[in-house]
Amino acid sequence: MQYQIPVWQMIRDALQALGSEVVSTADIRSHVQAKYGDVNPGTVGAQINSCCVNNQKRVNYPENQRPRRATKPVDFLYKAARDQFTLYNPEKHGQWEIAVVDGKCVVRKLNGGEALQAPEKQQLQKMRQQHKKHSGRDIERPSAAAVRRYLQSWDGLGHYTYQEEAVKKLFSVTYPANTEISEVLVKVAALNTFYSTNIRDVYAVARHIVDLNIDARLACGDETLVNEIARVTTQRGQMRNEFSFATKYCSCHNNRAYPIYDSFVAKVLLHFRDADSFAEFMESQLRDFPRFKRVIEAFQAFYGLEAFTAKEIDMYLWQFGKDSFS
Repeated sequence: MQYQIPVWQMIRDALQALGSEVVSTADIRSHVQAKYGDVNPGTVGAQINSCCVNNQKRVNYPENQRPRRATKPVDFLYKAARDQFTLYNPEKHGQWEIAVVDGKCVVRKLNGGEALQAPEKQQLQKMRQQHKKHSGRDIERPSAAAVRRYLQSWDGLGHYTYQEEAVKKLFSVTYPANTEISEVLVKVAALNTFYSTNIRDVYAVARHIVDLNIDARLACGDETLVNEIARVTTQRGQMRNEFSFATKYCSCHNNRAYPIYDSFVAKVLLHFRDADSFAEFMESQLRDFPRFKRVIEAFQAFYGLEAFTAKEIDMYLWQFGKDSFS
């Protein structure tokens, strides 16, 4: 049934009009029926579930079946108690997101269990003080204008641009799946050659990727996948953490869900962690993918860069880091 405005807007209007701190589903339905007429009560209930940032049921709806932060206009409800809702306030209720864990979409609070411990906070404070005391470098502050400028310069990077195009065709057209060892082997070797990821045992990495059965998890942006791909046992029995490679491999398949880690990106993040305090994290946490992705998202939010895709932020951070910290 077509309505004059989306049902979620009717619900948001109901909360604002009712004026109570907390309202029930019955209150919302009554207001919607009184103002907008014959609106299906089941549709109202479904939209309440879909728009509630801390309701696990929201991932059952198509619009919420991809990982993202709760920042869209439809993310406006917070469940205060059983059948009790209030307007979502990130400062009061915390930041929430839809994430992929073990191949399934889940609702979770950002930074849950990730807060720094007291000794780490003290160490971080010392590093920031040292940075302010000793840093005399004039590093351009991140901005939308700076990102756009670096994106425009990307096409002038010569062989890097051709490498990107070749890898894009290899991963999306020639060998999009990850079930055949011969095909995965070609992709691993290409990334290792083009981006100098220092893979010592290309076959072991390819075999590891095939054994993980990653295609469905890649498609839905499973954040736990990167760390699993990164942990490789070589044919000689050595354990290696190929983290930078793993972020690149996943990004080549789904660059909206997987930002890329490399040393230049890390240097930019660490510099502005200390210069502007945009987030709290230790350098070692950048090599844990869910935490790394949270830092990238915090970076985007702090500097007003949410309009850019993960791939565009990758292109900016790598060029900016290379120019500023080589």
